[in-house]
Parts: sequence; C-alpha cells; structure tokens
Amino acid sequence: MFRTGRDASKKLNHSCDDSRDNTLGSSTSYPDNSGIPLSIPRKKQLVLQNQAHVCQAFVPDSSFHSMKPFTWKKIIRIYACHVEIPYTVLEERGGVSLNQQIGSKPNIILITTDTQRCDTLGCMGSPYAVSPHLDRLAAEGVLFEEAYTASPVCSPARSSLITGLHTPVHGCIENGIKRKESFQTLPDLLKLQGYTNMMIGKTHFGPVPESFDIVHEVSGEKSADAASDSYAQFLQPHGVPRGSHGPQSRPEELHMEAFLIDRTIEELERFRQTGDGPFFSYCSLLSPHSPLDPPGDWAHLYRGKPLPPIDYRPGDIAALPVQTKRLLGFLGGEAEAEAALQSPEMQQKIDEERRLYYGLAAFTDAQIGRLLDYLDASGLRESTLVIFTSDHGEQLYDHGFSDKHNYYDATWRVPMIMSMPGTLPMGETRDFAVWTDITATILGAAGIHSRYVHGHDLFHPLCRGERSPRHCAVGTLYRSAAVATKRWKLEYYFEEREGRLYDRLNDPSERTDLFGSIQYMDIKNELLEALLSWRANLSDIEYLTEVTGGGGPVARRIAPHTLGMSGEDNERRLSEMAQRIEEKTAL
Repeated sequence: MFRTGRDASKKLNHSCDDSRDNTLGSSTSYPDNSGIPLSIPRKKQLVLQNQAHVCQAFVPDSSFHSMKPFTWKKIIRIYACHVEIPYTVLEERGGVSLNQQIGSKPNIILITTDTQRCDTLGCMGSPYAVSPHLDRLAAEGVLFEEAYTASPVCSPARSSLITGLHTPVHGCIENGIKRKESFQTLPDLLKLQGYTNMMIGKTHFGPVPESFDIVHEVSGEKSADAASDSYAQFLQPHGVPRGSHGPQSRPEELHMEAFLIDRTIEELERFRQTGDGPFFSYCSLLSPHSPLDPPGDWAHLYRGKPLPPIDYRPGDIAALPVQTKRLLGFLGGEAEAEAALQSPEMQQKIDEERRLYYGLAAFTDAQIGRLLDYLDASGLRESTLVIFTSDHGEQLYDHGFSDKHNYYDATWRVPMIMSMPGTLPMGETRDFAVWTDITATILGAAGIHSRYVHGHDLFHPLCRGERSPRHCAVGTLYRSAAVATKRWKLEYYFEEREGRLYDRLNDPSERTDLFGSIQYMDIKNELLEALLSWRANLSDIEYLTEVTGGGGPVARRIAPHTLGMSGEDNERRLSEMAQRIEEKTAL
C-alpha cells in the first residue's frame, strides 16, 4: 500500500481556535497553570483541567496549529491522559546546551530486521558473520551488548515499539491478537512535534496509524500473493513472482530488501528536495525471516565456510517449559520431535537452512549499507539519528528447534545500535536496553518526554557519555514474564506456576535450571519478587486515565499516583532491585 495523501504539501491548516467551534465557548489562557494549550476551547480545557494534576506544561509550536485534524478525543488522550512533555531545557555539556549541540529536532531513521540473531554481526563478536556495514554503523555509534526485545514474537514486539508499552497493557500478547487501538502511537506524537512520518516495509502491529504521512506497506510473509501489496505491484511489470524458499535466480535489485531500501532512499531524497522540518523514517525489513531466499551468489556465500555450532543436546525439547512446548506444538510429542532431528534428511535440511539464513543476513547487511551510503552522500548523516535493531532472534536449531516463542538468548536477545556522529559517542558499547527504550529514545530525541512509556530515553544519557540507565532486561511472552541481569535470568509462567532460573555466567547455554534449588532459593525469591512487582505495576493506563478524568473524588485523587501511570518509574524500580541482587551475588 502506498499512501499519498499525507505529505507536507497536503497538510490542512487546522488551528484549534474559537472560530472552529463557537458552541464550546471561548478559549482562556492556561487555566490554573495546568499547561493546557491556549487554543483549546473552554469546554475542552475543563475536561483537561480535571486531569491537570497528571499534566505538565505543553509548549505549542507552529506545528500544533498546522497539524492534521486529529479528533479532539485523540488530542485529549495524547496531552492529558498520556502526559507528553516536550523537553524545553536540557542539561549542558561544556557550557553548550544539548539543544544547541544537536538542534531542536534531529531527523530519525529506524531500521528493523526480522528474526535476526546476534551472531550475524561481527561487531557482536561473531567470527562467522559477514556484516561490514552494520559493523561500520557500530563503529560510528553505540552498540548495546545486552539488548532485548519486549517480547520474542513479531506482533507483540512491534506493537510494543509503536506504543511504547509492554504487551500486557497494549493487549497484543501473540501473533493474531490485536493491540488496543485507543493508545496513541509513536508517529502520533512525532506528528504533533512537526515530523513528517514515513513507514516503509513490514508493519505487523495492527492498523497503520493515520499519523504516518507516507506508507509503502508490504505483506508480513514474503511468499504471500497479495495483489495490493506494494512489492507485488512492483514485481508485476518484471514478470517475476515473489520469493519462495531457497536460492533465487532473480536479480538482486528485485529482491524485497532491495525494493524496501530503494523506496526508503527515494522518499528521503524527495523529502530532502521538497520537504520541510524533520522526518521520521521507519524502514522495516523482512529478512532474514523465512522464506530463506538470498538472491544469486548470496545463497552460496557460506558454501564451504564454517557456521556457528548448533547448541543442542538430547533432551533439550523435553526440558522446555510447558507454555513454550504448547506454543511450539511440542507438548505431548517431545520424543518424536527429538527423534526427527536425528534423521540424515533432517540434518541435511538443517545445514541448508542455516547456510541460507546467514547468507540472507549478509545480503540484508549489504542493503542497509546502501542506505548508510546515501545518508553520507546526501549530507544527512550528522543530522540524523540512526537506530538499528531486530524484532527478535531465532533459535536456528539451538536447543533442538527453529522458531521463536522462548527466552533463550538466541531468540530474546537482539542486536541494537544507535548512531549520530558528532552527537552520540562513536565506537562505544553499553549494556542493557529493551525495545520499549527505542520508543522513549526516539521521543526523547524529538524533544518529548512521555511519562507513561515503559522505557528509558537513552538519547540524552548517551549525549552526556553516560551508561545505560538499565541494569537488567525485562520482557513478556504470552502469559509469562522474564528478567535478565548480567549474571541471572529468571522466567516465570503464571498459568502453569512454573519457573526457570539460570546462572548466565556459569551456564551460558541455560541448561541447568536452578529454580528449585535450595542453594539458590534466596536469589530466586528476590528475582521473582522483583519480576512479579514489575508485572503487577503494569496498570491498565487506559482505564486509569478515564477514572482520572471522570471518576469520583477518591479515584481522581489516587489514580494519577498509581505506579503504572509512570512507566519509566516502574522500569527504574525493577532495575534498582535487579542491581541490588546482582551486587549481592557478584563473583
């Protein structure tokens, strides 16, 4: 799908003054210092004023008066219910404010891949990887060595990215389950700050927000026959079908990843020539997700070359948690699944799949390199924050299966790089980050502080050369949750009342479960308390904001102070608890 009616030239001049709605009374100036914008009609102000105790000042700029005509309901939710606060004063470094160093609103490019393991990147320490361009990006930025997705499944993770919320709050806990559409999204907030928003590639987070100005959407499955798909339409004149599993004879330039990078570059160049203000471009690639279809010589890149060894031992499938076995379809058939792995035919299939996977990852790196080259050549590089990551990893037969839906590092841990030469450090590493931090970081770079987002703005700490504010990772998977520190990983499955505890330093393969060990009972209990406290504090923000605005006096008094109304505080509390546990058990 290509959405054309949203570029800057077609914006409506929609000023929210009295002449637009005379029935609502006159506007007033910031009643009771609540921070409600001057141009909101009086009755709307009264609605917001009821929620003023959870608001801080919004400073409208020209983009507010020229923005697209969002409904008042949307405006109220964005500014009152979810408490969006532009940064107006930033810390100084060397006598120069960060505003002056970076400009008020940098351009932002988010590049995501699908199902990409950390061992496909040389900068992550893999001697098997062919990734010169992502390695270059890491050398020009900050590499997060302990980055984790919000949920090791496509749609839940992507819904967390677009909303900044963990899965129990936005509602998408598994592929095929829709997220709640009442929450505002990342492009909604960027739009109100004057950004032109571009969405190019796979979405898989539900309806595409109306605040995306330019959309080239492709099907989530590369082999799907979707006539309305932007990529399918592109292929029609060439007489080439969409990709299927295995090596592809079609030219590289007709591969989906090349198509998406081409569209991204075209839209960026068009905006550079004719656009105004900053842009946010979300380039969402599909590889190295199946079908494994590297074109041409990329399919044979790893022929005769060593691959990362498979981390598998007999009994691995039987040892999986019940929820994981149920999600993967192994429950009750563990022995058959283990036996199937041993056949010569299966061993040959596994070897072929893995070579194609790493070849496709290398091809994807080359395509990302073309985008980075464009940014250098166009002069956009130093004014643009570039973030690279993947929605989740892939087992690729580690522990006996090839899928996601688990908390092993091969799947839950993801690559993550943030780069903006001249603003962020170059060639440095940090420890922990979570996918919801990406949302908070993009908003922070755009000058927005969102009180409700379940993440930390990493942009400003990086600008100051500081470490990550996180001391652990946290995430969810269907009806479970997990926390990982440098040494420990604890998983808890609520419906089965089943847990796992691993010593990551002494058991990096995560095979010795310590959850039931008396020796490690204190560590388990402290980590479990931290995780369950975090999970309990993931309040239903949508419900609480309705209570805050329209409930009784006690509800209005208490709801804004519920910890779930401040997502960053909940994340920080978990980090502090995890840090204390880590310090107590340091070797």
